[in-house]
Amino acid sequence: MTDFDHSNLPRALLQGSCSGVYFLYDNDELVYIGQGWNCLLRIAEHTRKDSDKVFTHWSFHPVVDETERKALEKELRAKFKPKFNRI
Repeated sequence: MTDFDHSNLPRALLQGSCSGVYFLYDNDELVYIGQGWNCLLRIAEHTRKDSDKVFTHWSFHPVVDETERKALEKELRAKFKPKFNRI
C-alpha cells in the first residue's frame, strides 16, 4: 500500500478541470473518497438534495492518468474505509 497521508492535503479552491482523487470530510472525519477526470464536477454532484453524503469540506490530490487514479482511489478506500464508500 502507498504511504498516503490525506490530512495534509490543501483545502484550496481549484479552477478548471481537475483530474484526480478527492476526499470529503465531516469536520475531522474522512467520510468519502472518490475520483474523476473533473473532481470539481464530482464534488458538486455530492451536494445535490438526493445525495446521502454530509460533508463540511473537501480536499484533492491531482492524478492525470486514469489507471493510476482508479488504483489510488481503490487503495485509499481499502486503507481508510470511509463510511459513505460502499465496499
